[in-house]
Amino acid sequence: MYKNLCCILWVLMSAFFVGPLNAQNTLSFDKYHNPGEVQQILKQLQQSNPSQTRLYTLATSPGGEPVTVLEIGKNSGDGPAIFVGANFEGNVPLATEGALRLAKMLLDSAHYTARQKWYILALPNPDAAKGYFSGAKYERSVNDFALNNDMDEATNEDGFEDLNGDGLITQMRVKDLTGSYIVSKTDPRIMVRADARKNERGEYKIYTEGNDNDNDGEYNEDGVGGINIGISFPHLFPKSKNEAGLWPGQSPETYAVMKFIYDRPNIAMIHTLGSSNFCLYPPKAGRKGDANLESIKVPARIATQFGIDPNQTFTMNEIVELMKSRVPAGVEVTPALVTSYLGLGAAVNPLDDDLKFYTKFSEDYKKYLKSKNFSIETLEAAADKDGSFELWAYYHLGVPSFSMNLFSAPKIKEEKKGDKSISLDEVEKMSGDEFVALGEEKIAAFLKANNAPAQFSAKGISEMMKSGRVTPKQMVEMMKKSAKPENGEGLSDRDKSLLAYSDKAWDGKGFVNWQKFNHHTLGEVEIGGFAPYLETTPKAEKIDSLLLVQLPWLLQLSKKLPDISIADQKITDLGAGVYRIELYIENKAYLPYPISIGERNKQPAPLVLVIDGDVEILEGLKRTPVGTIGGNQVKKLEWLVKTDKKPTISVKLESAVFGSVVKQIKIGG
Repeated sequence: MYKNLCCILWVLMSAFFVGPLNAQNTLSFDKYHNPGEVQQILKQLQQSNPSQTRLYTLATSPGGEPVTVLEIGKNSGDGPAIFVGANFEGNVPLATEGALRLAKMLLDSAHYTARQKWYILALPNPDAAKGYFSGAKYERSVNDFALNNDMDEATNEDGFEDLNGDGLITQMRVKDLTGSYIVSKTDPRIMVRADARKNERGEYKIYTEGNDNDNDGEYNEDGVGGINIGISFPHLFPKSKNEAGLWPGQSPETYAVMKFIYDRPNIAMIHTLGSSNFCLYPPKAGRKGDANLESIKVPARIATQFGIDPNQTFTMNEIVELMKSRVPAGVEVTPALVTSYLGLGAAVNPLDDDLKFYTKFSEDYKKYLKSKNFSIETLEAAADKDGSFELWAYYHLGVPSFSMNLFSAPKIKEEKKGDKSISLDEVEKMSGDEFVALGEEKIAAFLKANNAPAQFSAKGISEMMKSGRVTPKQMVEMMKKSAKPENGEGLSDRDKSLLAYSDKAWDGKGFVNWQKFNHHTLGEVEIGGFAPYLETTPKAEKIDSLLLVQLPWLLQLSKKLPDISIADQKITDLGAGVYRIELYIENKAYLPYPISIGERNKQPAPLVLVIDGDVEILEGLKRTPVGTIGGNQVKKLEWLVKTDKKPTISVKLESAVFGSVVKQIKIGG
């Protein structure tokens, strides 16, 4: 009896001690992990690698779930760090799996943690993430923060309901003479807006599945929660949206994430796994409110000081050159200094110099994916949203911010039937005369194939081309920017692609066929539509293959971080105890420090050279800002010093991001 009891105790103790050590090796990606499982995995990874990792609890969500960050490479010294945040909106479960898989990759190989730390935030919005695992599945993006969305006397009283009991929240369509929708003539599963210009009249109204529980005539407008963490950051904070909160950082998850990052000025790069994709598509410009840096008017009071005409416009480079002769010695005139001095306002579009590296990396990423036989013929990723984490990281922290969408549904390939209409790419290369020479019949087919607005006729476009009012290239650019309309004659690319994907990959289960239901207030309705998560969440069996191809690119980007050091020095004896000191600072990596947006908003912390020793500085400063240093660039800094001795001085390259490097230099030796 005693012997058997000892054996049992030995087995239990072995399981206790060995279990965590094997967790990293047994972690699999053949399922989506719920918030509780995510926390257990993070704890196991930390327990399996105690010397390399640390687990921080940042906050507790309004729903009582922990928000944690796993630090990897805690013994890597004072070097730069990379922060990875995933699934901020809570409705992209694949992004959370990506963060966990990336953590495992980093722990499996010390190559990418030797010089850098990594912070992995796998699930900042756990309350919303529970929506994927709920009995009635819907794409929830808000946490459990108590928010009265309809401003009545009750909170969370009118949410979604699974009326037909299929476990999915879809849509309800009900016949109504005042409705705006009709059944598509191309595919009866899809509802499209009626186009009055084509003599179409609406026949249906569309609602999300549920009841009007508070009898206010609105359906599901005040469900559980809450605040969407994914749009609650300060940059371009969408204050008109209830789900963003009353102010940036109102919810504890957002505030804690910002505080964690601000407390660690060594974070030099940000990756976001979610719905946008800066890796594949460079950040887009076009937001209103940005100052035009190529046409700047100097305020009258400042123009008078500079002796220039306040009505004249200048480029940023012209103003920089103008100011250089009017600032004290040692002050570096940068676009950031000019922007602040002239009060040009905050940037809302990516700066041109930064777009250069985003564009280069985008092209490199496409080549990388092609080498892996990974198709990018998919629906384009969602645009970055106002108030998003990835925008805040770029515009406020001033560091390279990359986002990655790990899955988009395949884009449908149109079948070739009969004479193929001319493509946009072909037209873009034509001259106006060549386009007109196609004839009105072919031009009309081209316009129809690309869903041009009804008022665009072949004859009208031809006349515009003949008069030179528009070129084929300009026309194509406008057509590419315009969303293809949904109408009774055809479907959008998105709908066609999702239907094809549902039929092929999900055996049609990605779309719930419309079925009649007797609604207690609307009467006879039909319930159906696309299943939740169809567009963002592939089958679990696809998880690992998707992650293993795409995530290594983030590791490649980490190699682009600035690598800055004191490359060389030169001491020149000028006589009478006076010496010229020349120090050469080198950046051996591709990215500059800081990037242009960081230079503009004076983030992150500057590089500073500090000279300390028994010398009198005649020219230069004891603490000298290095300023911007480009990628693969060497920058020279000079001082004149005087000493009656031949001392050894200390030169320290000081940085909150890269740590400090100290070099001893002999003067007059």
